[in-house]
Amino acid sequence: MKKRSTLFHRLLIGSTALCCAMPVGLILIAAPAHAQDASDPAAIPQDTQAQGAQADEAGEEIVVTGSLFRRTDAETPSPVTVLSAETLEQRGLNTVTEAVQRLSAGNAGTITQGWNAGGNFAVGASAISLRGLTVQSTLTVFDGLRMAAYPLADDGQRNFVDLNTIPSATIERIDVLKDGASSTYGADAVAGVINVITKKEIQGLHANLSAGVSQRGDAGERRGDLTWGYGDLDDQGFNFYVSGEYMKQDPLYVRDRGFPYNTLDWGRICNANGGCLHNGNWNGVSPDGSVTPLFSVPGVAMIRPVLTPGASVASGRYTYLNPDLGCGSRGTLRTLTAAQLEASTEAPTSGVCEVNQNGEYGMLLPDVERFGVASRFTVNVGDSHQFYAQANYYKTSTFISSAPLSFAGRPTNPTSGAAVYYAILPVYVCASGKGTLNGLNTGCDATNGVLNPNNPYAANGQTAQVAYRSEVPTTNIAVSRTLRGVLGMSGSAAGFDYSANFVAANSKLTRTQSGYLIPQRIMDVIARGTFNFRNPSANSQAVLDYISPDSLTVSNSDLWQANATVTRQLFTLPDGGANAAAGVSYRYEAIDAPSANPQNDAHPYDRYYTINSVGTSGSRRVFSAYGELQADALDMVELNLSGRYDSYSSGQKNFSPKVGAKFTPIRQLALRGTWSKGFRIPSFNEAYGLPTTGFVTQGGNTTFCENYAAFCAAHGNNAYATSAFSVGQTSVGNPALKPERSESLTAGVVFEPVRGVSLTVDFWRIKVQDLIVGVTNIGPVIEQYYKNNGVVNIPGFVVTPGVVDPANPNALPHIGFIQSSYANANRQVVQGIDVGLNAKLDVTDGIRWFSGFEVSYLDKNHLTLVDPFTGEASEPQRYEDTLSPCNVTSCSGSPRWRGSWQNTVQFGGTSVTATAYYTAGYHVASVDYGATPFDCESAINATSATYDDGTPAQCRSKDIWNVDLTVQHRINDKFALTLNVLNLFDTKAPFDPNAAYGSYGYNPAWAGPNIMGRYFRIGAKVDF
Repeated sequence: MKKRSTLFHRLLIGSTALCCAMPVGLILIAAPAHAQDASDPAAIPQDTQAQGAQADEAGEEIVVTGSLFRRTDAETPSPVTVLSAETLEQRGLNTVTEAVQRLSAGNAGTITQGWNAGGNFAVGASAISLRGLTVQSTLTVFDGLRMAAYPLADDGQRNFVDLNTIPSATIERIDVLKDGASSTYGADAVAGVINVITKKEIQGLHANLSAGVSQRGDAGERRGDLTWGYGDLDDQGFNFYVSGEYMKQDPLYVRDRGFPYNTLDWGRICNANGGCLHNGNWNGVSPDGSVTPLFSVPGVAMIRPVLTPGASVASGRYTYLNPDLGCGSRGTLRTLTAAQLEASTEAPTSGVCEVNQNGEYGMLLPDVERFGVASRFTVNVGDSHQFYAQANYYKTSTFISSAPLSFAGRPTNPTSGAAVYYAILPVYVCASGKGTLNGLNTGCDATNGVLNPNNPYAANGQTAQVAYRSEVPTTNIAVSRTLRGVLGMSGSAAGFDYSANFVAANSKLTRTQSGYLIPQRIMDVIARGTFNFRNPSANSQAVLDYISPDSLTVSNSDLWQANATVTRQLFTLPDGGANAAAGVSYRYEAIDAPSANPQNDAHPYDRYYTINSVGTSGSRRVFSAYGELQADALDMVELNLSGRYDSYSSGQKNFSPKVGAKFTPIRQLALRGTWSKGFRIPSFNEAYGLPTTGFVTQGGNTTFCENYAAFCAAHGNNAYATSAFSVGQTSVGNPALKPERSESLTAGVVFEPVRGVSLTVDFWRIKVQDLIVGVTNIGPVIEQYYKNNGVVNIPGFVVTPGVVDPANPNALPHIGFIQSSYANANRQVVQGIDVGLNAKLDVTDGIRWFSGFEVSYLDKNHLTLVDPFTGEASEPQRYEDTLSPCNVTSCSGSPRWRGSWQNTVQFGGTSVTATAYYTAGYHVASVDYGATPFDCESAINATSATYDDGTPAQCRSKDIWNVDLTVQHRINDKFALTLNVLNLFDTKAPFDPNAAYGSYGYNPAWAGPNIMGRYFRIGAKVDF
């Protein structure tokens, strides 16, 4: 492993150094005061039909994503959306991530910035899920070349490329190939390709500065980039440029937004019949009088005696260890009625301390700092060859904070059998004490210790259970650093056009996780009496550091790849010809992502609470050979045949064909279509990953006890039984997985009735066989657990009980964890229609209008699973227009409609752009948790939010929309000003108590701009 790492980094450093070393002398030469000729400054998101018209006018050849050939007509059989650098500027979008995630073709599974604030697996990274087939099915490349994957997999399963790795100032355009299985870049491009294309040549000095802040005075950002380039490829035969970028984004906290987003107490939201939502705060009292199960609160200790000698958990009512502390700095005392005290058998008689955990600790957007440098050197070699070297460095630092942890919990892999730990105070404490689960046999007694000052029952010889939560929030700092170097040569020789390149890349992620507790160390300080529960503020930093040491994890992802292609015209045809292309590729890719909480079955309580044990390690080599044939004739017919053969060192082999055709009977009309097959082998995490656990919410509604009456009766229908609870879904790597195989189909029409106006309509369908899934369809597992007294005999599933009910310790506890290996499901089918309309018109003399409209309709997103009882395929789960698939999207949904409409008016040196974005609402059914699509009653049974009268809070979520405005004014040839007003109408995020498991009150996948509110940004651009 060490030799491999050394060789790889030498290759990477060598290619980077070559790029930077060649033009060192040129840096001292004064740069001319002119910039590279830009493309049309009013370019808008467009289909390649419009792009082709521009190319025809200019007489230029361009390379279109998805093909090996250069062409003047950019409209290919495959649907491609083009986002120019000018488009990003006009829309007020600062990053590639923002631009791509606003595309209507993106759907379920997209990783937005809002998810990063929750400390998810992919913290600090962003990606898009084209067609709702997850980020793993979308291939992201830079200049047609691969990039090292982000070291942490999305949900611990799916590898992807972080979009935040190239400075924006060097981007020429972004091509989005919206059909699957590109034989050019890789057959694993099941849903499509994102190709970020950088500028080949920059001249002069260019600076951009901007600053922004929300209307509410928060979430500020500062951004600047500086780019310098020298040399003219046509006149001087070379060009060199270097670009640097810096951005700082301030965090946005939950408390910075108003009700209902700043709390989980939604009791003020009621229906016409007087039924109200529940209070989800810790120890919240709902309008119907119910009280959530007792939570410990930061800095306040509750205590009760252990009446059964040797028990590791007590029962009965708590009292406050130090009443003088009240509810601490964060809690509010809520007194309880006699009926509430009777129902809440653990609550202190003096009342409960309610804590707004979201408002106190939650974040909506993380604290982010980014810095990147990109450089390129290009030189003409003779009359027909060109060499280039490229280097990129990018660093992103992300900080998030979350609520502090309780001293009680399960520290380990659920299948190890380790019990939940409850903090038990022993009778005696001593300096040499060693903590135990039940507070006995600590090595302390009357001969070497003293009575425990934290245990008021010690004088009676009784141990005591303490309920306590740390005052220190949990924090995550993720520092992602990427390096990338490219060497390339292209040209013509002996009648062939050729291209050869080599890319090496490394993505390194350093995570520091603080405030996470280790239960054995908690036991130790309890046994030694060094933790002060009576006055927690008196605890030394050394004691706090001992029980919650920082967890530091360094993960790496490596890639290097060599490619070579040749193209040649075979023969001419009337008004056309036949061309052939062939290429070979060899790449190496590896991930080393150690667990931040390694498994330790011998000493399970030496592990952290809640830090996921996910991790993986592996490497592979891939040899690929690919070819393409293209024939066109009579300016009417174009046929394209391509194929790719891949051979993996892990043993998989496959040939993936693709067929495309375009028919243009008249200039104004073109018919097009493609058919292809794709192939994706299991990711490193899917094949070799350590246990990965995600939590979902169950129960918390009246139908739960109606369905499982015996269970609730055994618990006296108390809050333990009737309140919502979390279930851990644990997936484990499976080296026996089969590859996924896909089939993609597109069929469309391009209509240009008049010059400057084009309409595209494309049907698309993707079918994936042997889809790899984690724990899913838990409905049968839940049902069997509760109806069969905890016994589950579904093959492939291991079930572990959860936390016991202290008031009824002998009753069946709630289900705790469901574990299963990754498995190949039967198939997934997605299909829909894309519509695009582009217009470019002269309104009057000096006034031009540009309009770009795109909308995607998701007609079908069906997953067919193997029935766990019969082994046969079950009825498809229908995800379209629902909250599902929750296992992929964290219940953010699969909306049927997504669209955008950009309009730009230019006059003089000023342009005004308004862009509207729309995402449709969806039914709240969690289909993969057992709900029936569009059946509100079944949605309630599968965790949908309800009022306290049992009626649903929503059956459908509301549509999400917002409008951005950008005004640009060029004062002269060298200086321009920009004003962005994002979310112009201050459109609020629709209240959604179901999305993201009800954790936010809105949908973070689609409503991020809305929760931000109206946002102002001013910028200046200087060109010398």
